Amino acid sequence: MMLVNSKNKGFTLIELVIVIVILGILAVTAAPKFIDLTSDAKAANLEAIGGAMRSGLQLINSQAVIDGQNNDSGVIQINGTDIPLYNGYPSVRGSDSFVEINAQVKAWLDIDVVDRNTANNNRNAATFFSDKSSANHQIYIFFTEDYDQKSVNFKCHVLYENPESDEPNKPIINIETSDC
Repeated sequence: MMLVNSKNKGFTLIELVIVIVILGILAVTAAPKFIDLTSDAKAANLEAIGGAMRSGLQLINSQAVIDGQNNDSGVIQINGTDIPLYNGYPSVRGSDSFVEINAQVKAWLDIDVVDRNTANNNRNAATFFSDKSSANHQIYIFFTEDYDQKSVNFKCHVLYENPESDEPNKPIINIETSDC
């Protein structure tokens, strides 16, 4: 019988452990870049707010029609809060304070929201804060955690707009999620 001198070729236990450790380090550092659940969750929340806002606007408009408040300007009351209207939808009046705008938003949109001044003083006051652009008849809803980044250029918000014009249209709702 002839004996063949053969060596087993393979990896040692130490080499396998080193490869597993390196793969673990790569997985821990690279996975968060591919799996950003926070951003997806924030975007989904804003989409939900936009959907709730659309539904709320239909209810407000129906109430305005029933009350005969759907022509030009009017006022209806929801949950004890006066909602100023322009053509049957919530308006954004320049004379209304941030607190008043926030109360109006809370009346027709059931979310955890505070006005921008409250959010500035207490970042834990609510999940969202409302802001306004009176000149443009716009209401913004931002995440309170994003307060320091808020601006019209920061694309992580819901924008409600009911501009006054000679040919009034339905309000516009824009949901911006690219910066979430």
